[in-house]
Amino acid sequence: MSQHKFASNVVDKCLTFGTLEERQILIDEILGTTDETEPLQVMMKDQFGNYVVQKVMETCDEQNRELIISRIKVHLNALKRYTYGKHIVARVEKLLAAGERVSASS
Repeated sequence: MSQHKFASNVVDKCLTFGTLEERQILIDEILGTTDETEPLQVMMKDQFGNYVVQKVMETCDEQNRELIISRIKVHLNALKRYTYGKHIVARVEKLLAAGERVSASS
């Protein structure tokens, strides 16, 4: 659903307004069960899916954010070649920089 123009908006709203439990179900689905079947990889390169990935990083808890970022980091160089992947790269780099500033001030 995240790769469809209108359905991705529904997923976006579910992430924004869903309960913690509902949000976790969506995150688990996005992360998949193995690296080979990871929907996250496809979504990061997709015109609409990349916005859903960004919304997940914005709305999830710190533990899930760290997990998602660690999965994305593996693909950062490859994502730079995709028009829509560049959005994910920029968001991850921004989050990593913000995390470094927080760590340095602690």
